Amino acid sequence: MRRAYSTLVSVGLAPLLIMGACLVLAISPSLVPAEFSGLVRYGPFLLAGLGGAIAWWFNRGRAVFVMLLLLVCYWLLVGNGGGFSPDGMAFLRIATLYVIPANLLILGFTAERGVLNPRGIARMLVLGLQIFVMLMLAGQPDVGLALYRILDTRFINDGGFLSVMPHPAMILSVVAVVLLLIRHKPLETSFAAAIIAITVATVMGPGAIQYGYLAATAVVLAGLAQEAWRMAFVDDLTGLAGRRALGHAMSELGSQYAIAMLDVDHFKKFNDTYGHDVGDIVLKKVARELARVGGGGKAFRYGGEEFTVVFAGRTAEKVHEPLEALRKRIAENKITVPEKNKTVSVTISVGLSDIDEDVKDPWAVLKRADQKLYEAKQAGRNRISA
Repeated sequence: MRRAYSTLVSVGLAPLLIMGACLVLAISPSLVPAEFSGLVRYGPFLLAGLGGAIAWWFNRGRAVFVMLLLLVCYWLLVGNGGGFSPDGMAFLRIATLYVIPANLLILGFTAERGVLNPRGIARMLVLGLQIFVMLMLAGQPDVGLALYRILDTRFINDGGFLSVMPHPAMILSVVAVVLLLIRHKPLETSFAAAIIAITVATVMGPGAIQYGYLAATAVVLAGLAQEAWRMAFVDDLTGLAGRRALGHAMSELGSQYAIAMLDVDHFKKFNDTYGHDVGDIVLKKVARELARVGGGGKAFRYGGEEFTVVFAGRTAEKVHEPLEALRKRIAENKITVPEKNKTVSVTISVGLSDIDEDVKDPWAVLKRADQKLYEAKQAGRNRISA
């Protein structure tokens, strides 16, 4: 629970700051100097183009799709959609309130498929089809007006802010936001924030639309940046920080620290006997325990079945107790093998070392901890060697 909460806070902080800043500007547009007013109006185009290019570079097809969707919808609203009548523009405004949350919700629960491949191209064709249908209906006064009346449904018309936008669109947006936030992942959280930004801007009125889309494109760009960071520094299988993050952590260590190297005992046997799926379950189980190792330790996946825990500002003597508690917790818990209908035990061996007069380089300390790990395995496994 604590880990999920910290993850939600970390992925949600940037969207909150961005949307807060845009909300302040929407309430007090005089804060924007006249010479920068063009940046506000054309900012969504710039951010959507930049975000789409970055997403394309990282092969994040979902983000490319979202940026294109926001860019086109914003162009339809601020660019008069190519010269449509007032009724046509009214239809386009209301249609975007359904199209945006529906697409972002679907993409939030869709696996990443890249850009230049059959599925990525299919997504682009779906986007193009949606825009084509919207433009066609906006250009057909009778059909567009009839559909507009259906989309513009109000269950309660009290004249307050709840009546500003259609209630089905409001319900769709709320459902989409809740489901996307439950995922508590950077890109999905940014999708939820984009829906919130556009919904709030719609409630505030036409003058706030540009700020809503400015916030929406900015939060998706921030989510893309967080996603790129996660790809580089976080191990997908275990959720722990990866080897690259370990390198950064090692470079920031001070004059006192301890490093532990851990290895899952008989891991090859698990894979050979029960299959790689069970091996993955074992690694995830060990990682969950490592995430709450205690003693101020920060856990990393070193590679394969090996993990590293860095204790900044600690000695080997001080961290021995939390490591021993970790070893016991893992040994006491059983793993169920569904196909075999049986439970199996998992143990770890630990090598521990810290800085001293002879060894001061962090990587040398890590190497010595790895040697201690080998000693623990030679001595019978399921133990700590320091």
